[in-house]
Amino acid sequence: MLSKVFITGKTFKQTCQYVCQDLVRAEVLAVEGVRGHDHRLMAEDFELQHQFWAEKEKPVFHASLSFPRGEVLGNDRMVLIARQYLDEIGMRNTQYAIVKHVDKQHLHMHIIANRIDNDGQIIGKGLIVERGIKAAQKLTREHHLQQENRKNLHLTNMEALHEPDAKRYRLYQAIKRNLPQCYRLEDLEKRLLQEGITMRVRHDPVSGQRQGISFRIENCSFGGYQVDPSCTLRKLEEALSLRQEQVLKQYLGAESPLPGELQPKQVERLEEEHVHRHVHRLRLSL
Repeated sequence: MLSKVFITGKTFKQTCQYVCQDLVRAEVLAVEGVRGHDHRLMAEDFELQHQFWAEKEKPVFHASLSFPRGEVLGNDRMVLIARQYLDEIGMRNTQYAIVKHVDKQHLHMHIIANRIDNDGQIIGKGLIVERGIKAAQKLTREHHLQQENRKNLHLTNMEALHEPDAKRYRLYQAIKRNLPQCYRLEDLEKRLLQEGITMRVRHDPVSGQRQGISFRIENCSFGGYQVDPSCTLRKLEEALSLRQEQVLKQYLGAESPLPGELQPKQVERLEEEHVHRHVHRLRLSL
């Protein structure tokens, strides 16, 4: 099973019309919080909930799940898979419509959901395209669906990414690949620069404290949260702090040699930074 998330900026009206208008190819299997018998009314219901957060420019979540040729699934099982897929990618407590299409040789279905949930909160943030890919692979295993060739599965999903999402995914991979070898933000900055990625930390003009982080890859810039919730300044500093703790315990306990790239003076500097960060966290909690 393959997941493709559409990042098009289309409205609910446009999306519902495309997915549901042709009654020859489209069959609405299940809906939650919207009317399924008319695509115009469905769009109105989605849009009504969007008004909870009217300034949200892209409230539409639209994805397709495609199955290999020869895969045979009943409607009930397709609905179950679609609901589990939504749960896996964090699209919970919201309106959705699950629609089967029969216009191609392989079985596939479309999912439309509202990124403004039933409590008026924004959901579906971060690398939802990547989460969709992982969810599809997980559900393929759990439901014992036909397996695509692993290499082709990877290529197909990468091709499904629009250019900004492909670059955001590359950026996410680079951060996760380099972070375990870093002890400070400066280390991460140097490593990413070697891969053509620049990193910028924003400071408060009055206090000088770090406030946020952003990254640039080729012609695209992303804030840390836009890359992934795990790539915010706070989350990166927490990961680096944990790495520093591990190194300091190793150094002070003399359990084993220090990592080759670190000298004792560098460890002393890490210790000072670690204490400073700990004190800063305590002040914030008071």
